[in-house]
Amino acid sequence: RVEQKKSKDLFRIEGRQKTIAEELTLNFLSRKAVIPKYGFPVDVVELDVCPTNNYSANVILQRDLSQAIAEYAPGGKVVANKKEWKSCGLKRVVGKEWPESYYRYDEARNFERQETPFEDQSSNNKGRKYIIPRFGFVTPFFEKPSEPKRQPQRLYTTRPFFHRGPKAEYEKTLFGIQVTRAVPGKLIILCEGKNKAGFFICRSCGAQMVDRKHPHKSPSGSECSGMISCFSLGHELDTDVVRLQFPDLRDEWDAYSVAYAVLLGAADTLEVLNTDLNVTITGGVRPRESAVVLYDNVPGGAGLVAQLEKKEVLREILYSAQERVKGGCDCDSSCYGCLRSYRNQFAHPYLDRKMALKFLSEISRAGDSDLTKT
Repeated sequence: RVEQKKSKDLFRIEGRQKTIAEELTLNFLSRKAVIPKYGFPVDVVELDVCPTNNYSANVILQRDLSQAIAEYAPGGKVVANKKEWKSCGLKRVVGKEWPESYYRYDEARNFERQETPFEDQSSNNKGRKYIIPRFGFVTPFFEKPSEPKRQPQRLYTTRPFFHRGPKAEYEKTLFGIQVTRAVPGKLIILCEGKNKAGFFICRSCGAQMVDRKHPHKSPSGSECSGMISCFSLGHELDTDVVRLQFPDLRDEWDAYSVAYAVLLGAADTLEVLNTDLNVTITGGVRPRESAVVLYDNVPGGAGLVAQLEKKEVLREILYSAQERVKGGCDCDSSCYGCLRSYRNQFAHPYLDRKMALKFLSEISRAGDSDLTKT
C-alpha cells in the first residue's frame, strides 16, 4: 500500500511537471505580470456542458477564472439556452495536474501560502489546500439539463487574500496613513465552499462528492475509485498593490466598510470603473489592527493604485470616499447606492456607511488640514 501511494504521488508530480512545461509562453508571461494581459485572455475557463443533446449545440459558458471558481463551482447552477445546467466537478486533462498550494490565515486576516505543508501544524491553524481549476468545469455528460423554475441561487462567494511578498517597493506616511506599495503583489482569490468546508474532489475524474465515498460515478457516468481530497478553489493574481494602514482600524467588518468606501472613492477620483479595482483587508503592522489593501484588478497591474503614493491623489480619494457614504441613498447601514456590490456579497450584512463616514471624518480632522476639499 505504501508503494502504491508513492506511485500515485509520483504520477501526480509528473503530471504537474507536464502542465508547467506545456503552458503557452504568452500565458505564463502575462500571468506572472511580465507582460500586460490586454489582448491575452489567459484566465478564462469554460463550463463544459453535456454534448449528447440538442440543447448544448449553441451553449458556450465561459467566465474569468476569478468568477468561475464561485459560479461554476461543483453544485452551482447557471441558465443558458432556456435550460438549467449544473456543475458536477472539475475538468480533468489526461497527463496534467491542477496547480495546488497550501494556505492558512488567522482572525486578523494574515495570510500564508506555500507549496509544501506547514511544519507548525497548530491545532487552531493547521492549514488547508487550494487548487487552481485551470482546465475548467463540467456538467454530467449523460444527464439532461432541467427546466429553470427560478433564477438559480448563488451558492458560493469568493474572497481575496493578500499574500505579502518578501519586500515592499516603498513606504511612506500621508495624512497619518502608512502607505506601502508592492509591485507586483500577489492576491489569492478563494472559494472555500459552504461554511468554508471546501469541496471533496476526486483527483482521478474531477467529480465532486459530498464525502469520501468509494467507488463513485465520474462526470461521464463510469465507475471511479480515485482518491477523494478536500480542496478550496483558487485563482492567483499578480498585480499592483497598495496597503493603507489607517490608525486605530481594528474590527474586521469596520475595516471592510472603510475599504469599500476607499475603493469607490478611488474609482471616482481616477475616473475608472470600480470593477477595474478591488480591495481586501489584511492584518496591520501593529497588533490587533487591520489594513486596507487596494489593488488593480488586472494581471500585471494597470498603474492605477500606484497613483496613491501622490499626496494630492490620496487626498482626493479620501474626500470622495466620504462623499460616497454621506447618505445620499438614505439607507440605514448600506445598499447598492453606497457600499454594496455584486463582488462583496459576503460582507453585505456587516457593511456600515455611517461607521465608515465617522472613521474617515476623524481621519480628516486628525490628519493634515489639506484633506479638506478646496
